[in-house]
Amino acid sequence: MGGLLSSGKPRRAPRSTRAACLVLRLARLAALSAAACGAGGCKKPADAPADAGALAGDAGAEAAAAAEAARRAEPAPAAAWPPSDKPLLGVTAFVATVYKEPRDTSKKLGYLRVGSRVPRAAEPAGTAGCPGGWYAIEPRGFLCVGEDATLDLDDPILKAAGPGPNLRSALPYRYAFVRAVLPLYLRVPTAEEQRKSEFKLDEHLAWFEENKATVQRVDLGANDVPIDARGVPLPGKRIGELGLGKNSLELGEGALLGGEGENDPIPFWLEGGKRLIRNISDFKVPDYAVFADRARRFTGLSLIGSFPTGPESLNRRFAITTDLRLAPATKIKPDTGSPWHGVELNDELTLPLAFVRARSARDVEIAGDKATPGKELPFREVLPLTGRMRRLEGVKYYRTKDQRYVSQLDVGLAVAPSAWPAVAEKGEKWIEVSITQQTLVLWEGKRPVYATLVSTGQAGVADPKTTTATVRGVFRIRNKHITATMDSNESSSVGGRPETTAEAPSASRGAKPDKGGSSKERSKKKPGASAAEKPEAGQKAVPRKGDGEYGVTRRRGEGTYALKDVPYIQYFASGYALHAAYWHDVFGTPRSHGCINLAPIDAHRVFLWTDPPVPPGWHAINTGEELGEGTTIIVHE
Repeated sequence: MGGLLSSGKPRRAPRSTRAACLVLRLARLAALSAAACGAGGCKKPADAPADAGALAGDAGAEAAAAAEAARRAEPAPAAAWPPSDKPLLGVTAFVATVYKEPRDTSKKLGYLRVGSRVPRAAEPAGTAGCPGGWYAIEPRGFLCVGEDATLDLDDPILKAAGPGPNLRSALPYRYAFVRAVLPLYLRVPTAEEQRKSEFKLDEHLAWFEENKATVQRVDLGANDVPIDARGVPLPGKRIGELGLGKNSLELGEGALLGGEGENDPIPFWLEGGKRLIRNISDFKVPDYAVFADRARRFTGLSLIGSFPTGPESLNRRFAITTDLRLAPATKIKPDTGSPWHGVELNDELTLPLAFVRARSARDVEIAGDKATPGKELPFREVLPLTGRMRRLEGVKYYRTKDQRYVSQLDVGLAVAPSAWPAVAEKGEKWIEVSITQQTLVLWEGKRPVYATLVSTGQAGVADPKTTTATVRGVFRIRNKHITATMDSNESSSVGGRPETTAEAPSASRGAKPDKGGSSKERSKKKPGASAAEKPEAGQKAVPRKGDGEYGVTRRRGEGTYALKDVPYIQYFASGYALHAAYWHDVFGTPRSHGCINLAPIDAHRVFLWTDPPVPPGWHAINTGEELGEGTTIIVHE
């Protein structure tokens, strides 16, 4: 039996039907967040070319198209930041919230990270609740000068924090995973302090010295794929070809853990075994404390520097986390993230297409009613399709442009919709995610510009209210975070509340994982549920093992582990976001606890493409009338 896939000229549903569906979906969205349903049109970033991703379609334009492609391949020159002709304000807290008006009860517009410097007004707009003064910053909003921010650009915290996240790369920081429980030191510890703080340390150091070459080895990863200023992988460039820059295989341990090189000096704020700046982490301890909390095994750390020490500190290297704590390098393994990425779409490569999702996939020859396996297909190969389809014994086979067939069981499809949503009819940007196909497509009106594989919720198309399935419907991006911390259930203090806003995140401690029941039953449990049964009226809940208050009746470090600075998070519903996953490489397979996981390169590309852009110097924004409406995202089966 033959058939046609949707192609560039889809069949249209009646306009009244499309409108009714859109109204119902928007009504559901309005109940969650009025801001997410803003009717304003999307605005294109100033540096985004109007015809991004398109190539000239006729032979007479080949030369112009080649020149345009070459221009895009070169990163755009970065404007000087921060500008030197305006007074600046610096952030000295780990995060500082930006308010719409000069008072902390007004609407939150977003937040800045430690070390950020942004242009400000010459004089404060007021001092109500802020003795240091509320200063207007660019492009809008107010910050309180005091504990969170300063006018003194020589403040040592500003210098200690470094330049901030690198938005020119797929991963904004260097990352590592904890291989053994470790203390997060506040200053460079002596040999005696380390032995008191770390169990059987001498045995560990002997093991590390013997196995270092093996256990610290890395693969080429996300930052080793050459990309242009839009985050698009450069055509014709192979992974690891970075010009004058070194790839991950050429870097030493020091650079892989955030340093400039192998022998960076001890930072000025840690000289002499002291700490010259305050503790800015969310774990507060007395000034005399040697360390602030421990990181448990599997924790993901984000790093901004590293340095070796001498015999007085056991010759260990220490890596500097983004909140200015120290992780001993012998207990962490550098990680480079997945180098996988999707494809830019143009006149030569467009929809429909398929991504090979199965490692053992083969193409198929069809003769009559018989399908015969043929040659093996490379994992994640991109296959342009003709739009033709055959069905044999209940299985669909799709025709490729090179005259082969592929089974629906082996691929994920990216095709045009059978009916255009209203956002496409308006010519706006929108994101389409298919749960059954595990694919994502970026659209500009009715023109597809990028396609890739994703990992949605483990429970597939089950009920998101009771399982780990990804929520379905029509949404707008609510807020954008360059990075934020999640736990191993992908829960975050910046995205889990019904009315999600981008603000200074609080400490997020995950509950101890419930290991009861089968794996299938566990996958259906909603993360974050209490371990205690719901009590009947008038009865007190009976605690079970694992209940308790973190650090009081439950040991610190127990429960889910943290994933620091998850990159390029974009929340579109309460607890549901698009974000990079630097901890796995199974894109194309449902895996998450409800979020939509992307490979770092793809998450970076999507983040830079969506509206509104995060202003320079900011770390996160809430979308809306002040900074612009968020891009539409449509999630369907």
